[in-house]
This record gives sequence, C-alpha cells and structure tokens, in this order.
Amino acid sequence: MKIKAKAKDQRLIVKVKFSSKEKFDEKLVEAFSRVYMRGFLKPTILKKNLIEYSGPTGISLSERLKTAISAYDFFFLVEQIVVSVEKLKRNKFSLNHIILDMQNSYINSVTKELQLIYLPLIDKTDDVDFCEFIEKIIYSVIPASDKDTDQISKFTYFLKSLKRFDGDAIEKYIAKIDRSIVNTIRKSNVGQSGFITNKKKDYYDHYDNDDDATDKLDEDEATGLLDDEDEATGLLNDDNDETGYLEDEETGLLVNDESGYSDGSDETALLVENDVHYPSLLRILTDEIISINKPVFRIGKENSYVDYFVKNNNAVSRSHADIITRGNNYFVVDLNSKNHTYINNQMLLVKCETQIFDGDILKLANEEFIFKA
Repeated sequence: MKIKAKAKDQRLIVKVKFSSKEKFDEKLVEAFSRVYMRGFLKPTILKKNLIEYSGPTGISLSERLKTAISAYDFFFLVEQIVVSVEKLKRNKFSLNHIILDMQNSYINSVTKELQLIYLPLIDKTDDVDFCEFIEKIIYSVIPASDKDTDQISKFTYFLKSLKRFDGDAIEKYIAKIDRSIVNTIRKSNVGQSGFITNKKKDYYDHYDNDDDATDKLDEDEATGLLDDEDEATGLLNDDNDETGYLEDEETGLLVNDESGYSDGSDETALLVENDVHYPSLLRILTDEIISINKPVFRIGKENSYVDYFVKNNNAVSRSHADIITRGNNYFVVDLNSKNHTYINNQMLLVKCETQIFDGDILKLANEEFIFKA
C-alpha cells in the first residue's frame, strides 16, 4: 500500500493505492463517506485499488513536530484524538481501521485541525493502540519552553498510569490544564457543518468562539504538502504487558525507596532546571558515544519512536528505557521491557525512577553502556 499526498486548490488530497494482495471493504468506505465527521479525511473510491481522501490543506504531523510546540497546542492535538475516537464509537465504526501514523496524519497550521485517515482493510487483525500513538507524539515533540516541557512531561507519566486508552480520563486531565481547549474543540464540532477555511479570523467568526484559546493560534499560513512515497506503516503494538506495582496518583510513577525520590510531595515529573548538564553513554560493543540531549531520552530497538536506536540486538525492547535529566541528577526508568534494565547488574523496577551516577554500567537486556555524567 502506498500513500501519496499533495495540496491542491487549498485542499489536501491523499491517494491510497493498494497492491494486488490488499483489499478494502468498499461498503464500509462508502458508509464512512456518507457520515461527515470532523477530524477525518473524506474517502472516495476511484478504482478497485485506489481511494482518494480529501480535506483541508495541511502538513503531515511528523513535519509539524519538527518545529517547537507549546503545551497548549500539544493538548489541543491530544484532545482532538480523544474526540475522534469518541465519534467513531458513537457511529459504530471500528477503531482498528484508523491509520495511526504521524506521516499519514495531517494538521492545518492555522486552524490546528487534525485530520486522520479511516481505512477499513479486509483481514486486518492487529489492534490500534491510541496510548502508544500519543506517546509516540510526545517523544517527537520539541517543547517551546521549559514550562511546556514540564507540562508535557507530567502528562507523559499520567498516560503511562492508564491501563488502556481512556478518553474521559484524558479529557479531564486536559480540562484541568486549560478548560478552553476542551471547550474550543467541543464547540467547533457542534452541528458538524464542515466549514473549513485557512483564515484564522473567518474560522473562529464562523464558530462564534469567544474562548481565550482563540488568542493562541499561530500566525503562520497553512503550507502545502509535498508528495510522499512512503508506505503506511501503522503503529506496532507494544510487546510488553502492564505490571502491578504501586503508582504515584499524580504521575503514575512507581516509588523506589532507594532512589531518594519516593516522597509523594516531591515533583516526580520531569522538572527542567535553568542550568542543565546533559550526560552521555558509551556503548561498549561498538565504542559509540551517545549524546543525551533532552530531558527525557528514550532508548530502544524501534527506530521510528526512540531517540537512540539500538541496532543488531533483538533482546532490547522497542521502547526499552528512558534516561531522565533533572538539573545535575540523572535517572533511568524501565518501560516494562521484556528483558529488563540493570544498573551495575541490579535489576530496576518497572516504571520507577532509579538514580544513575557517573561510571555506572547501564544494561538494557544484554546490551551494556557506560554512563558518563
């Protein structure tokens, strides 16, 4: 399957071409096209092996996340995912037919509207994972400020505390951060009018939106989308199960008394200090020096959503561990990896911050690194 997108006459046109072995449910595509749902591109069957999707012009989500994003815009994006899932359920469409792929999800630079592709493939068996998709977005964002980093980091651990995707819980969390985000998106979906414009003022005049959120829109004009020959990948399901350790109610982190950060009154989310010194790792097998250059640095074997990709080692999990920098203190969090994480041969608890020091040996499964503070 190949997905090709381009901007045409202030519209986004996405064509999905299928191989001879791939088939889609024509009746379901036609049914979906008759039910207008904001947040999804509208499908039209052109041929037996070709569907054209159309919607407001925009850029891929992966392209948008190459530039800095505020916490407000991040939560605006997450709330749209929550509402999209809710609308699919309400209209009795299977959630497993959404393409959860940042390259093939699209966002309008002015209105901030997210557009997803609904593609009912026949014989599709794997389940989509919305928490994992949001987590992938989190680890792709470049926060615009230290305050934005703090808010997004706290949400990261809230998301990890959920046993499964819970739209109501996520929306309540966002409402506590900024109620105007929920109000803006909920209000814009009332009536499902389908009004689309690239002019910020016209868009909000149409919805008569007087929330504070309207003052926070970017001033950029929507950009066109370059053709993309990449195949849709879909998001891989995590190969690990949840464990039953006790979690902090606010952050979802497990408490490790040995780390010195077990006090529930402390901020266990990732606070960013003004004077931050980032550490590095030396991969013993290859003598490669890995620069850790962000507050939460993820290591694993799935190249598409980690900061460092461990090549040639199947024992390492897709998302294996996070290295957290907080001022001049450093911590490791095992992400429920299959073959565990170790510091100086001591196995770490799952989802629990454990402090690491200069010269310590960090081991992911059987892959060893020397930690350099």
